[in-house]
This record gives sequence, structure tokens and C-alpha cells, in this order.
Amino acid sequence: MNYSRQNNFDLIRLVAAIQVMLFHGFSFFDMNVPWQKDFQMGVYLLPGVPIFFTISGFLIFQSLERNRSNLKKYFINRALRIYPALNVCLAFTILLMTVARQIDWPLVFSTNFLSWFFAQISFFQFYKIPEFADWGVGHPNGSLWSISVEVQFYLVLPLLFLYLLKENLSLKKKNLILLTLVVISIFFNYWVTQCFKGSEILKNLLGLFILKYLYFFCSGILIHLNFDFLRKYLVGKAWIWIPLFIIFTIIFRNWFHLFENVYETNFAGILGEIILSLATISAAYSAPWLSARILNGNDLSYGIYIYHMPIFNYFYHQHPSIDIPTFIVICLSIIMVSLLSWRVVEKNVLKLKSKIQI
Repeated sequence: MNYSRQNNFDLIRLVAAIQVMLFHGFSFFDMNVPWQKDFQMGVYLLPGVPIFFTISGFLIFQSLERNRSNLKKYFINRALRIYPALNVCLAFTILLMTVARQIDWPLVFSTNFLSWFFAQISFFQFYKIPEFADWGVGHPNGSLWSISVEVQFYLVLPLLFLYLLKENLSLKKKNLILLTLVVISIFFNYWVTQCFKGSEILKNLLGLFILKYLYFFCSGILIHLNFDFLRKYLVGKAWIWIPLFIIFTIIFRNWFHLFENVYETNFAGILGEIILSLATISAAYSAPWLSARILNGNDLSYGIYIYHMPIFNYFYHQHPSIDIPTFIVICLSIIMVSLLSWRVVEKNVLKLKSKIQI
């Protein structure tokens, strides 16, 4: 499969990260404007996290193909992308909470704090402790739940899909395996959200299990594997796919109320997720020069995603009600912190990928 080296994945991730930031900001702060709820729902017309998952399926499977004979390099590359910036963000979050007097020395040496700290540097970022319930919205960095899911995907992918890399396995069989996993994932999702009657803690843990979101990743992998066929329908066709998803969402969510978002495993939700995945990859290969011209080599998406909630929490703790100009200033400060994260941490760490010899 031949892909153009020029693509818009960095720009798409940036748009997705800004969507998540704006959605959370308009969800948490009281801005005392009549259109706040409408704007929040309008922002959700292009949900960021499913876009991240689709891109991960599409690109990470490519990475596994390139490193099929060197899985150690695959895992190191994934770790370099996630953990250095995430750990710096954790230090930044602790600093903000210390300034806000939510952390003191007795707490630092408590079992609860240490368990929370080690959860943050592993892949249990969703874990929270009672001591932080009064800070901000009650979780130091609640949006990091998707990092837990991403890391699970990175770990599980070689086990689940190494079989798909066999040269003698036909594309038809690969598609059948992936579609089977999609069906299993959808049924698991439905069972957890609709049928599971166990404890609330176990339900929350199952709700963050990779199987619940596997069909998002599989959609990206399926598009990758069938790109030769889909190319003529996707490349340069974002002007069709993006409006199609928005119109679909307006009609089936806002008018007929058949689904709230693409996480739902009813017919409308699944169809919406398929259209969103196709729109995402189509946008990556439509006017592919856009990303380079707009971003000039800067990738702020990860920084915006991991830093926006600690910063929101800090300001929310001070003033739950703010005006729009203040909110804009807060968002600009998040972007500046993200740019600093990219220039100082992420960009330099990613250079190590080519230097590490394994």
C-alpha cells in the first residue's frame, strides 16, 4: 500500500484535541451565556476521541507492519510517544495542586497518593482518590481515561493482529477476522452499558477495557488494509465525507434522537462511527499539504489533550463561573503550554526513535 508522505494526520489530531478541550470547557465552567449548551453540543458534531482511536488503528498497525521483526522497537516507539510528555504533565499537575493547596507533605507520603501516582505513570490514569474530590471537577486529569485505552491497544495489537501480518493470509480472511472482532466488541459494549448488573466499580473498569472500544481501532485497521480499494472514494473527498457525517449527526441525533454519540452500539451509532472513520482518513489525504503549511512541523495535539484538564481544574477551583474572554485566555494558555511541551519535551524525545539501535 503506497501512501503519500504528505498527510493531514497532525492537523486532524489538533482539531480533535481542540474539540475535546472546548467540549470539556463548556461542560464544566458556567459562562452565563444562553448559547453555552448549544455550542457544547455543536462542538460534539466532530467527537475527538473516536477520531484519535481511528487514527491509532490506521497508523499503529502500519507501525507494527514496519517493525514486525522487531517488536522491541515497536514498543519503545510507542512508549516514547506517550510517557515522557505524560510524566512531565503529571509533575505539572502536582505543581498546580500544590499551589492550590490540595497537596501537602502528609498526603504525599500516604498510601492513597502513592497508589494514585503509580497509576498515573502506568496505564491506570482513570484512577482517582477521595483527597482530590474537592479540586476542580473532582479528578486531576479525567480526560486521560483514553490514554489507558490507547496503551491497552498498543499492548494487545501484537497479540491480536500478528496473525494478520502473515504473507500467505488473504485480504478476505484478514477482513473477516477484523469484522468478527468488531462484532464481538460491539456486543461487549452493549453488554457493559445495557445488560451488566454487577458492581459499579467493576462496570467502570469494564467500561475502560480495550474490548469496549476495539471496533474504533478496527475501523482504522480495516481502512488501512483496504486502502487500495477505498483510495478512489477517500483521497481528495473530505468535502463529501465531513459534511455527510455532520448532516447524519444532525438528522439522526438532533431530529430523530436515535443516538447521542458514536459510542452507542445501536444502528445509528455504529453507522455514524463508520462514516466518521471514513471521513477522518479521507481528510488526512485531502489537500495533504494543509498540515505542513498550517502547523509548520509543530504537533500540539497531545499537549492540548493531556494539559487542558489540569489547567481547567486549576481555574475552575478558583472561579467556577467565568466570562467568555477569560475562557479564551485560559484556552490560549493551554495552547502555549502545549507548544512548550512540544518544543522542549516531545520533539526532542521523538528524535530518539532514530537514534536507538536495537
